[in-house]
Amino acid sequence: MLSVLIPTYNYNAFALVNELHKQLLKSKVQFEIICVDDGSKSTLNQQNEKINTLANARFYPLKDNVGRSAIRNYLSEEAAYNWLLFLDSDVLPASPLFIDNYLKEASQKTGAVFCGGIRYLASDENKKLLRYKYGVKFEEMNVDKRNKRPYKFFFTANFLIYKATFNKIRFEEKLIKYGREDLLFSQTLKARGFPVIHLKNEVYHHGIDTDAAFVLKTKHAMENIAFLADTNLILPKDGNLLKTVYYFSLFGISYAVGKLTPFFEKKAIKNASIFYLNCFKVSYLCSLKKAL
Repeated sequence: MLSVLIPTYNYNAFALVNELHKQLLKSKVQFEIICVDDGSKSTLNQQNEKINTLANARFYPLKDNVGRSAIRNYLSEEAAYNWLLFLDSDVLPASPLFIDNYLKEASQKTGAVFCGGIRYLASDENKKLLRYKYGVKFEEMNVDKRNKRPYKFFFTANFLIYKATFNKIRFEEKLIKYGREDLLFSQTLKARGFPVIHLKNEVYHHGIDTDAAFVLKTKHAMENIAFLADTNLILPKDGNLLKTVYYFSLFGISYAVGKLTPFFEKKAIKNASIFYLNCFKVSYLCSLKKAL
């Protein structure tokens, strides 16, 4: 009935798979767990090989890196069952009833997409990091707030979808770099009338990047947004970022703002500042002429 699909890249996913496996066995549901490394060639895959010792679970690496969208599509094609639970490899369920909570929903509505949500551990070390600050401010939302704007708070880190529904949407494989594949996926769900229902069934995000690594990933995400806008996969004024860039271009100041990109990038990293990170996003998008 349930295929748990976990793309990974240079990360030890065994703790996640082991916890899910225990919960799945208790639930007595028919299941499989498929974890695939996206061509990282990491030595951590030696730890991931332990996944193959668990019943109905398998791990293997891809020879080449195909990207965050393509690997999720690939996993869906490998899945044997009708319900697909997608999880990032650097998360852990917040509840021992994580699987049961999803199974209750799966028995009722095959046309809906269910999002469990994301939480962050408030450790002293995490609190210093820009990724933590960003996650708490923009991702860690209670279920009531998420359900008021269900498509905005769709994240690929933790969602359940019926396989037939997924096959009608799929991820855009032209997006190779990190970030914003969830934006296009959620907008396509909305356009085609598939409801997104948020649940109180969070995972903890453990893979907190260093400030420099997160800013680099953000840079790649902005390149994806520029690509989506340039190819008309999203509208030029979809979202606050593109709206800001659009109006800057109307007033003829986008070139000047784009020149500030290195300044904002350094400030975001040095100060672990969300303010400077947001300035960096806008300035870098302005510097990508195709986004205008």
